[in-house]
Amino acid sequence: MPMTAHHSQPLRTVDRALLSVRVTSGAWVRKDACVEWSAENRERLEVALTEADIVGVQRMSDDSIALRVQVLALPEEGPIDIDARRQVVLHGVTQARFLLRCQTVEGYGPEIPLASIEAVDQFLDTLGTGDSLYGWHYFDDPELTDDWPSEPSLVVQMDDSEPQHSFYWFNECARMEEGEIHNYVLEGDADFADLTVLRADGTPQPVSEFADQGVRWWQAFTDHEDRVGSDAQGAWNSSHLTWRRWPGLPSIPS
Repeated sequence: MPMTAHHSQPLRTVDRALLSVRVTSGAWVRKDACVEWSAENRERLEVALTEADIVGVQRMSDDSIALRVQVLALPEEGPIDIDARRQVVLHGVTQARFLLRCQTVEGYGPEIPLASIEAVDQFLDTLGTGDSLYGWHYFDDPELTDDWPSEPSLVVQMDDSEPQHSFYWFNECARMEEGEIHNYVLEGDADFADLTVLRADGTPQPVSEFADQGVRWWQAFTDHEDRVGSDAQGAWNSSHLTWRRWPGLPSIPS
């Protein structure tokens, strides 16, 4: 997962305040299976999603959207999870917005229209390369879309109820077009009521376990543990399972 510089802190400049909340005992979920949205739990989810690759998006039902992500996950014992494919499913979605823009040395271009959520996913499928989430903050922060134009690329109205939370994500990406590399930024923002996590085979993963594995990875990285050292990461990068393996971009002489 490459290093980039989009909205906030560079990758792997670990905010120790975020990691001051350690791996939990799992007392996360209420009896009705909804996430308990405390400030601590929200921060833990944000840590677990940092350096995640968002590689797909799908409408699951009238009011739910699934984001296909590849995360950094470290079990209690053993190596980095070789299959860190997850689906982060947002339930009770009231509105989902998407913004696609070109990115050049001069800044962002105008919004590029997208016809549907399926078109967003199809765009992701055309990429030569994509980058990971960074910035440490993705939930319930309206300032993350302050630079958006008044009319984004796509707005999908799904429900009229009052939104309870929001989730912001992005992918800085590029693809070949007529022999030239074109750089883009694809961003998404959804208002929703609840969140669940699925593994690649569709089985549920407790949100507490999902967050624990991500926080544990970053704690191990901060503590310079061999389990997430350069050799371990190299082995993982060459063998881990992915939703989409982008082909990369050719070297083009300047």
